[in-house]
Amino acid sequence: MPKKSLILIVSWLILSCQSGPRFKQMTEKELATYNMEKPVSERVYCYEKESISSRIPRYVCETLGELYNESGNNAMSVENLIPNGSVFTIN
Repeated sequence: MPKKSLILIVSWLILSCQSGPRFKQMTEKELATYNMEKPVSERVYCYEKESISSRIPRYVCETLGELYNESGNNAMSVENLIPNGSVFTIN
């Protein structure tokens, strides 16, 4: 087997092992179950984000810690970013 092919296969295996959960494909219940095990700043919130350059909103999943850092409002706490708590309850 050529050296390049071996390197390519090993790289692919390493990258496939490092992939985490796919939040965009999760149902609301699966996401809520995932979030129950995490601290508030590591909980994932998925929403449609509108873009200035496009009329088509895109579906984005971010942790509440990332949303907090994007907001730039230091007066807010991470807990205030939880929208009605609905993303963290199982229906």
